Amino acid sequence: MATKKRPLLKLLVFLLLVGSVGAAVYFNLRQEEAEETYATALVEQGEIVDKLAETGRIELVRTVEVKSTIAGEIRDLPIEAGAWVEAGELMAVIEPDPNQSLQLYQKRASVEQGAIDLAEQERNFARQQALFERKMIPTKQFEEAEMRLTRARTGLRLAQLELDMLEAKANLRRTQLADDQVARDEVRVLAPIDGIVIRRDVEVGEVVSSGLSSYSGGTVLFEIGDPSQLIVRGDIAEIDIGRVEVNQAVDIIVDAYPDTTYGGRVRWIAPVGQQQQGSTIVTFDTEIELIDPAPRLRQGMSCDIDILFARRDSTVYLPVERVLEVFDDADEERESGHFVAYVAASPDSLAAAAEPDSTRPDSALHLPLGAFAEVELAIGIETSTRVEILSGLAGGDRVAEDPSLIRSKLEQKDEEEAEER
Repeated sequence: MATKKRPLLKLLVFLLLVGSVGAAVYFNLRQEEAEETYATALVEQGEIVDKLAETGRIELVRTVEVKSTIAGEIRDLPIEAGAWVEAGELMAVIEPDPNQSLQLYQKRASVEQGAIDLAEQERNFARQQALFERKMIPTKQFEEAEMRLTRARTGLRLAQLELDMLEAKANLRRTQLADDQVARDEVRVLAPIDGIVIRRDVEVGEVVSSGLSSYSGGTVLFEIGDPSQLIVRGDIAEIDIGRVEVNQAVDIIVDAYPDTTYGGRVRWIAPVGQQQQGSTIVTFDTEIELIDPAPRLRQGMSCDIDILFARRDSTVYLPVERVLEVFDDADEERESGHFVAYVAASPDSLAAAAEPDSTRPDSALHLPLGAFAEVELAIGIETSTRVEILSGLAGGDRVAEDPSLIRSKLEQKDEEEAEER
């Protein structure tokens, strides 16, 4: 009995093996026959901005360096950095050095000597005039006395003018310490403009050089800036400067306040480029005026600047990777080709052609090759990330995410069909 069951058992095992192999072959064939699908994306509407992104720094349009007209030692500094000063306000008191004091004494002595000479020539002229009227001296002698008087008056005026100019430029004030001592001169440094003291480079007791006679240009005591007008200064590379023009709009984002965008416009472009040491890139100094400056903006702050070439607030667009530029014989005489995209089938056929997958969002819908058709596009603004679509597509259309792949697949399919014919 047992011997009769063994052949039957072997037959059942054989049939199971054959069925398993057949099922595996069947499912493999089904998978091979399954049509390949390709990712799609929706055509969107939104903002497109063609811009040049650079960096810059905030500066004051007007700054003034304050120097002393006379060398000497600083005696008083009533102004600190960051203070607001009015034009004519006292900023520093300087005691002239011995050489400068000697020069002042010499100028004053020249004025006194000139006054003495003038008084003497006036007396002499009065005597000569009386004698001339009595015809006791010749005309030539009288004219010589008159000439000496004129020279004395001119010399006194010149000496007085030199002293006045020196004292006025230095804002000198004489201080009498005691009756038996020589009066001491003090140079009063006054603010030349209204503004904020950006920096103070000296301290009490330091010796400073004159801004008029020093070969080095003199010691800078203060720097005052007018905060009523701010600019952003940036360096634009020569490859981009051809697109930048005066009065172009600029968006400015200061690093210290990244949530706020300030408006600006290009106010000046350097006519000559500069090549930085150690670099082969030529850049052009560019000034951007801040249209709506805020009190919290300060000189020296770094910022990002977007020079706006064109902007579309609401337009149909595609990411650049979903648009394909194609060149053919008609494009040989042009620098650019024509642009195409691969639009999916009509909405009625999308649901039937799509693979059902509840885990995949609608924006990632996959479609077979036959669901795509090539459409030529008319484009407007081109940026590094987006392309404005003027015609050929509408918002809500669905296009292939990789147009170059679809184009190569369609060309391959056409070649295969041509070979079969």
